[in-house]
Amino acid sequence: MGKRNKVVKLTDKKINYIIRAKTRDDSTRNIARDMKISESTVKRVWMYWLKHNQPMPIKKFGRPEKEIDEKVEKMIIETHKEQQLGARRLKEIVEFKSIIRLSHNKIHEVLLKHGLAKKNEKKKKRRKPWIRYERKHSLTAVHSDYPSDAGSS
Repeated sequence: MGKRNKVVKLTDKKINYIIRAKTRDDSTRNIARDMKISESTVKRVWMYWLKHNQPMPIKKFGRPEKEIDEKVEKMIIETHKEQQLGARRLKEIVEFKSIIRLSHNKIHEVLLKHGLAKKNEKKKKRRKPWIRYERKHSLTAVHSDYPSDAGSS
């Protein structure tokens, strides 16, 4: 399905607004409508405030990043010095030498950190999304030539 932009619905500003509004005895429904969030979110923020007496912290979303230990990092550097290969080819060699599976992007990060690889500026550009050509009615895009004098001879 691909990556989508995740919008953080709650910000520190919104959390503080919810707390101020609830201390003024505003209704949960009105606050939720003003902030464009669900009522349950307003209740969750307010209950956290009542229990801890401090604003609710905003958690980081997404999968936690995997750290590479020094032993694996040294092995990647040694293999690079022996073979003089890029990250994609080093990945196969590292997997063959040890049971550890790493993505070539992680290996590239290690090489960049130690100055053994360069960043490619062309690969940093945002790609234009591919949009399929669709029409509401499928035959509106059809063009055909029909001979007008087909049966006359």
